[in-house]
Amino acid sequence: MTMSTSRPKWLTLAMVAPATLLLSAGLLLPLAEMAVISFFRYSAVQIWEPIFTAENYLQFFSEFNLAAGIRTVWLSAIVTVLCVMIGYPFAIFLARSESKLRPFYLFVLLSPLMMSSVVLVLGWNMVLSRQGPVAVLFGLLGLDGWNILYSKTAIVIGLTALQLPFMVMILRNAVERVPQSVEEAAHILGAGRFTIFWQVTLPLTKSGLVSGTLLVFAMGLGSLVAPALLGGPRDMMIGNVIYESVMVSLNWPFAAAVSLLLLTTTLILMTGYLMIARSNVGDRR
Repeated sequence: MTMSTSRPKWLTLAMVAPATLLLSAGLLLPLAEMAVISFFRYSAVQIWEPIFTAENYLQFFSEFNLAAGIRTVWLSAIVTVLCVMIGYPFAIFLARSESKLRPFYLFVLLSPLMMSSVVLVLGWNMVLSRQGPVAVLFGLLGLDGWNILYSKTAIVIGLTALQLPFMVMILRNAVERVPQSVEEAAHILGAGRFTIFWQVTLPLTKSGLVSGTLLVFAMGLGSLVAPALLGGPRDMMIGNVIYESVMVSLNWPFAAAVSLLLLTTTLILMTGYLMIARSNVGDRR
C-alpha cells in the first residue's frame, strides 16, 4: 500500500502565493512605475511632470551617455573573460584537491564576500594609488609615470576582484559533478592536462560556464562602486549615470529611462548568449 504524494491545488497555490506576491510587489510593480515615470517630463521643481514625452530616451543617445553604455558592455565583457581565465584553474584545483588546507583556500576565496563591496574597492583604491605598493613596484622598474588608478584598468581590476568568487564557486560545483574517473581515463589514453581540460572538462562543465558568465556579466553591467572609486570622470559606466541622475541632478525620468534601457539590453544580450550556447550544445550532440 503506497501513500499518495499528490497535493491539493489550493495547498500548492498557498505555498506559491507568498513568493509570487513578494516578487510582484518588489520587482514588477516598481518596474511598471519606473516605466511610466520614464515617459514623464523632467521638472526642476516637482522632479517630474505627468506630461508624456520620449525626450528621456532620446537624451540617452547623446555622445556622453552612449559612450558610457558602450563602455559598460565592453568592460563587463573583459571582466567576464578574466574571471573565466582565472577562475577555471582555481575551480579545478578546489574541486580535485585533497589537501588539508582546502578549507583555508575556500575561506580565502569567500573572504571578499564577507565584507562590503565598498570596503573591498576602497582597499584596491589604496593599493593602486600613487603611494601604494603597485606604484612602488613601478618605480623600481623605472615606470614612475605609469598610474593605474582612476582608469579603465583599475575598474577592470576592481570588478574582477569583486566577481571572481562567484565565478569560481559556480565552476567548482560544475567540476565536482564530473566523475574524476573520466579524466583519469583520458590521462591513461595519453591525453595531456590541456587536452583533458579542452576535450573533457570544458564540455562537461559548460552549463556551469554559461551560468557563471551570465552572472558575472550581469553584475558588471549594473556595477556602481568600482567605477565610482577606481575610475576617472571619463570612465563613467551606466550605473554611475543613473546614480548621478537620481542623487545629483534629481532627473528621475531620465534615470528611469536609462534603467529600462539597461534592463532591456541585458535581457537581449543574455537571451542571445543562451541561444548561441544551446545551439553549440545541440551541434556537439
